[in-house]
Amino acid sequence: MFQRVQTRVKLDDTYCRVALQISSNPNNESKLVDLTIIMGVPEDIIGESLATQPAGGVWNSGKRCVTWCVEELGEGEKFQLQARFQVANNAKYDPNGEKPQFPVLVRCQCLFAQLSDVELEVRDIPDVAPADVTMKIARRFRLSHRERS
Repeated sequence: MFQRVQTRVKLDDTYCRVALQISSNPNNESKLVDLTIIMGVPEDIIGESLATQPAGGVWNSGKRCVTWCVEELGEGEKFQLQARFQVANNAKYDPNGEKPQFPVLVRCQCLFAQLSDVELEVRDIPDVAPADVTMKIARRFRLSHRERS
């Protein structure tokens, strides 16, 4: 599971920079895989001006969000990315005051881990449902984490 999602926003005269850091919990027993990072972008930020580092962020104008896909994040590893946008001329942000909000949603999958224990009890019901049980355990879950900047 995630340890932390951190967001930092910095403004100058015409640009807004957003830095994200996603940290995997070092106690995870396996890697986080198929990470999807979705960051919402406010109306007064020009989404089409997006530049990302590392490359790979995709702008969706219909949903006003940027999406990154990351194959895996190992136990205790960190993934950092930056996005830079132009600020609209009519935006009313003060570089030393209130900054735009960029809500972040992170989804991932993790194998061989679970969020809670599961116990099953199987009983034979003679003449109705004889018990013939085989088990295949796949400890896998999908987790979504939402954070507002």
